Amino acid sequence: MTSLLYPRVSILILFSYSIPASALYYCVERYSPAEIHSESCPGLVIPEDKTRNFMGESLQCSEAHHEYTRQQTPHDEEAWQDLKNIDRTKAAEFLRALPEPQWSETLNYQTNLHWSWQNCELVTSELHCGSITYCDDDSCTHIPLTCFADITYYEEQNCGQGQLDFNVKYIRKDDKWWHPGHKHYVDILANGYDLLPGEKEIISVSNLKTSWWSSNQSEKLSPTLSIEDPRNEYSSGITINDKNADSLTCRFNGYDKVSFSVYTTKRLTSASPNAFSLPTAFDNTELEPLIWQSTTGNNGQRVARGFPLLMRAQDYSAATMSEVSEDLSTKLKSIIVRVQLFEPSIFGEKLKSTIYIDEAKAIQQTLNAISSDQKIRRSTLWEFKLKNGDHPNKNIYRNFIPALFYYPGKIILTDEELSYDDHLAPDTEYTLKLTVYQKNFPFYRQSCDSDPDAWDCKWYTLWGLFSLDRHERNYFSKRSLDVRFRTNPSVDNRTWTSSFWHTMGWAQALVPIGTAVIILKYLGFWF
Repeated sequence: MTSLLYPRVSILILFSYSIPASALYYCVERYSPAEIHSESCPGLVIPEDKTRNFMGESLQCSEAHHEYTRQQTPHDEEAWQDLKNIDRTKAAEFLRALPEPQWSETLNYQTNLHWSWQNCELVTSELHCGSITYCDDDSCTHIPLTCFADITYYEEQNCGQGQLDFNVKYIRKDDKWWHPGHKHYVDILANGYDLLPGEKEIISVSNLKTSWWSSNQSEKLSPTLSIEDPRNEYSSGITINDKNADSLTCRFNGYDKVSFSVYTTKRLTSASPNAFSLPTAFDNTELEPLIWQSTTGNNGQRVARGFPLLMRAQDYSAATMSEVSEDLSTKLKSIIVRVQLFEPSIFGEKLKSTIYIDEAKAIQQTLNAISSDQKIRRSTLWEFKLKNGDHPNKNIYRNFIPALFYYPGKIILTDEELSYDDHLAPDTEYTLKLTVYQKNFPFYRQSCDSDPDAWDCKWYTLWGLFSLDRHERNYFSKRSLDVRFRTNPSVDNRTWTSSFWHTMGWAQALVPIGTAVIILKYLGFWF
């Protein structure tokens, strides 16, 4: 198509004619409309009105995937720990005798017939018809012309389903070089791929290798295995079973079978796991996760269900994790528990307050839930104090005053004096979320407080400010133990103090916005 340059006068003359009557005709019929019986999808008939200038057909398969959650292989931890203290080689044999993790599944995916054709249509388009251009002293304007042109359409129609059977198997390390005599050998990782208590890996198998910039359909299958948040560094191999010329092509009623083998290279440093669960007794009877404190109700009478004072959770991993830590490091391992209180808002859940509980200071071990054979270390119930003094980091019902007032006051006042009681609203649903940080455990990311000698925690790196692994959200467990509860409608201990500081908090949030508006107005970018 050509683009013509006319003076402005010529444009006025051109518009005096009827455009459709003078429209150019660029349509070329290379294939006459006719009903087509698909070769790629037997039984499917392509209608006549969608076959003009037919440009071929193909089958494309849609993406499908399956997720599997792998956890620590169940075994008698008591027997293994006792055996390890006597003979490390026999302890290794004990773990290596466990079955290798493996599973099989079937992926069913949709198969679609794709074809393209052209229709002769009247269009106004620079691409199909060209354009005219006129210019004045300052600029030029392009006006697209109108013509009859072949417009291409792309069609898609379902053509049944295909099936991909797959098997995934983890391969244990060779004991010829991975054994208790090896320099970097870790007893609890006797197989290499082992997971510790509370650890999880989500393995996803897909029939296609897709990404956000690529299509979710393809003419060829690409079975892919991926592991979300891996605890170890892995490599994998794939075997096509019963391989033939059509294997892994998208075809009518396609069937393929593949096997994945997963090999472990080394242990990775990752976020701490969360092995806590809701409390149960030895007979699996559920226990109440919250213990409530009595308080004065709205009517002045004492109410038994005032506010949650203790949170209870079950931890079967404490003994194992402590022994593993002792094998790996001379530092004393401890658990830091973070409990966050979320309240409802118009934007969903909103963080209200956070406390941090050190294993040695505010966690009470109880013997209410013991195993049937009295082995306490495998069945331990823990109680976490939600209110332990007046410091906001220890009392979930207190909050710091807004930063605009906190930092100036910090010069002469303590944290307790720079905080206020922030009680719960009546008849409202809240959520407590418990996460864990395994302090001084070599397998897991550490804060700069725990690892001050690390290079990325030195002053010249601003004490870990730009090291993402040192941020709290990355070294605390990603999985939380959630406990939801509704407050007593007859209890409201809120005061004007909390309302005042909430208002000051909103005002503080508006300060940067107001400052930006003033600056922009001063610089002439506003109004």
